[in-house]
Amino acid sequence: NNIPVKVCTYSCLYCQVGPTTVMTLDRRAFYEPDEIFRNVQDRIAMIKEAAEPIDYLAFVPDGEPTLDISLGRELTMMKSLGIPVGVITNGSLLWRDDVQEALAGANWVSLKIDAVEESIWRRIDRPHKRLKLSSVLSGMGKFAGTFAGKLVTETMLVKDINDDEACLADIAQFIRTLKPATAYLSIPTRPPALRRVRAPREETVNRAYRIFAD
Repeated sequence: NNIPVKVCTYSCLYCQVGPTTVMTLDRRAFYEPDEIFRNVQDRIAMIKEAAEPIDYLAFVPDGEPTLDISLGRELTMMKSLGIPVGVITNGSLLWRDDVQEALAGANWVSLKIDAVEESIWRRIDRPHKRLKLSSVLSGMGKFAGTFAGKLVTETMLVKDINDDEACLADIAQFIRTLKPATAYLSIPTRPPALRRVRAPREETVNRAYRIFAD
């Protein structure tokens, strides 16, 4: 967790951590990389003592991990431990060369793609007002074309917002251009930031799966 609680570029309707309290696009230092590294070393020692396996060291903070200007250095430090490193990001800052460079050091990266139409994107992800969807998608495309690790995507389906056939087809078509190893579909199961958020019906999720698979 390399970001303080709810420092993010988005304030997604469904976020299980709650509403964003600090909305920003400015990358900066939050914690000392050495401190994070020591904490991870301690946790790894505890896990190994319990004889539990470790698949990845994952950067999945209570905010957007790429806002951390030290992310690239932290990834390099974590990889020195001999365990693959992953980053779960909303991809909103991938239009920046420095963010692409930082994420290039990961073994596995997950990009969040909930919509590829501006009005739907703003409704579900509620991005920082200075963000432009065209730049975000372009940055994702550029990153996907150069990333040497394993790339996956995740799309959160919210009832009556991004779950109609046209929206799903557009999302799937864009994701196809990224050529990810896996495209995950999710539904809100934990208490969301806004109570009115609902998961789509089962048949809608099944239809989304078929559209993505095709």
